[in-house]
Amino acid sequence: MKNLLFCLGIITVLFSCKSTIDPDTLPKPFPQRPIDKPGNLTQEESSEMENLKSEILTMAKSEKCTNPADWKTIGLGAKACGGPVSYIAYSNKIDEAKFLEKVNLYNQKSADYNKKYNLVSDCMLVMQPENIVCENEIPVFK
Repeated sequence: MKNLLFCLGIITVLFSCKSTIDPDTLPKPFPQRPIDKPGNLTQEESSEMENLKSEILTMAKSEKCTNPADWKTIGLGAKACGGPVSYIAYSNKIDEAKFLEKVNLYNQKSADYNKKYNLVSDCMLVMQPENIVCENEIPVFK
């Protein structure tokens, strides 16, 4: 009986405690970032990143996949904890120097953005795909 009363007392104390954590002051993960508010990514920065990513993806998809040996992978974006956000495939038949320059610029801007706005990420390691196969003239990771 004493144990039951003791447990009820502990439970009552635990449920009566109020958390001091204010969710509004915690760092926001990338997908939840507000835009166009002081201290966050500006519309100009957001447009620049989206345009650069669009150019990269357009270049990456500009060739049809007929031979998997002609394709490579590269990390795109930068997680706050380090490492790429994802990987994309690209053909070695495109202007590879120009493509890699754009990817490196995007990745650097992404890393700078993470630091500037004190963002956090899930810190999960995204593994580089081992194989690329061509399916319906599109590169697919296997």
